[in-house]
Amino acid sequence: MIDIDLSHEEYVVLRPQGALAKADFDRLAETIDRRINETDRVPNLVICLDGLPHWDSLGALTRHFHFVKEHQKIVKKVAVVGDAALLALAPEIANHFVAATIRRFPSRKLEDAKAWARASEDDPGRFEVIEGLPRDVVAVRAVGIITAQDYRDTLIPLVESKLEEHDRLKLLFVMGDDYTTFSGDAAWEDTKFDLKHLRDFSRIALVTDMTWLARTAKLFIPIVPYKFKVFPMAELDEAKGWIKR
Repeated sequence: MIDIDLSHEEYVVLRPQGALAKADFDRLAETIDRRINETDRVPNLVICLDGLPHWDSLGALTRHFHFVKEHQKIVKKVAVVGDAALLALAPEIANHFVAATIRRFPSRKLEDAKAWARASEDDPGRFEVIEGLPRDVVAVRAVGIITAQDYRDTLIPLVESKLEEHDRLKLLFVMGDDYTTFSGDAAWEDTKFDLKHLRDFSRIALVTDMTWLARTAKLFIPIVPYKFKVFPMAELDEAKGWIKR
């Protein structure tokens, strides 16, 4: 079944549960179309997923594709909320096939997803430069949804300009409560950035309270060619002191 929450003016919240049937998508299409006719306004969608969706038949899958084909032409924004690993790539893939702008949010950022769905524009996020550190330190805070454009506009130019003055740099990377997620294209841009500048850093500090991210990052400590340390947000000042060494 698909739970449909129509209590918000700007968006509709969908919560798929269990195996999805053709009748679920028939009801969804009828509900969305009725909402459009009643309000003369196309709502954005917030889709909350506890896991990856699945269908109970080929007919259900076909009806799902038909719903997307018909409504992606008019729905402007779709927020996908969930923690499944594959959801990180789904928006990037889907954006190549549908007209709607699709952004993925982790479950803990449901309210951010709703705020994004309410907003008239797509303001995904940015890198904020942290001042007050030595000139050989690149220090940034990730805010909101980081996209490939944020790398191209901020982080890459910042690193390349500092490399004109220093042979090796240090990186302080902060991901606090105001960070939401990386888009699919940002994940690819991050991979390219890491490979290109692998030996341009002497030490990197990651500051975050996201346990899964800290644990994953620590797996790379034995294999990276620089000193790497993870700090909780409460130890941001300690991280700044460590990165100066």
